[in-house]
Amino acid sequence: MKYSGRRPVCGFLLTIAFAWCANAQNQAVPEDVRAFAARYVAAINAKDATRIRAMYNSQSLACITPQTKDFYDAVMPVHSSDHVPADYTVSLLPVNEDNLKALADSETFPVKPLNELHIDYQQGEESGTVIIWLARENGRWVGDFPCATEKALKQYREEAPQRREIDAHYKALADGIQQPLRGELIAMLRDHKRSSALTRYREASGQDYKTSIYVINDLVEQLDAH
Repeated sequence: MKYSGRRPVCGFLLTIAFAWCANAQNQAVPEDVRAFAARYVAAINAKDATRIRAMYNSQSLACITPQTKDFYDAVMPVHSSDHVPADYTVSLLPVNEDNLKALADSETFPVKPLNELHIDYQQGEESGTVIIWLARENGRWVGDFPCATEKALKQYREEAPQRREIDAHYKALADGIQQPLRGELIAMLRDHKRSSALTRYREASGQDYKTSIYVINDLVEQLDAH
């Protein structure tokens, strides 16, 4: 959720993701938006995907069907290691229209977003930004996300064998890390020192930067599973 290095799916822009370049001026944050942010953070920290999705508008949620659920589960994951500390900050920005245009070929919004809510935090070496597009429904703020086009869903399914092969490659590299290096990396990740773990793995393995990111991400996912 909070780390952009996890393997992307079809270029789908996660509604929960690292911040993109937003060259826009912050707006005053109303109390009801702050309250929405607090509920969202609580749901993230509870690892409650059902609770998170319940905070989105009904028209976007209608795009998640038994036939498309696998896609949305992949692009909107909730990881057990995700945690937003209490000292997070909240900012409200205008929607970046250029980003919406860039998405148009693969995703469309049933409800056009009104604002971007950014929740920024720092935990150890890791800084993160949860980004949520906002809309109004029944007189209240709700999250907003784009629905994948048929083209994007088709691409997702066609690329499934390639994704499985890539995942297996990086998992094999992660599983092959021996002690004491493995213990060092796990300890760093538990202490939210992902950058240090990445650097240590690169030095020890000689792998390139991209490969190292994916291997470290696989270790994080292994921690999530325990």
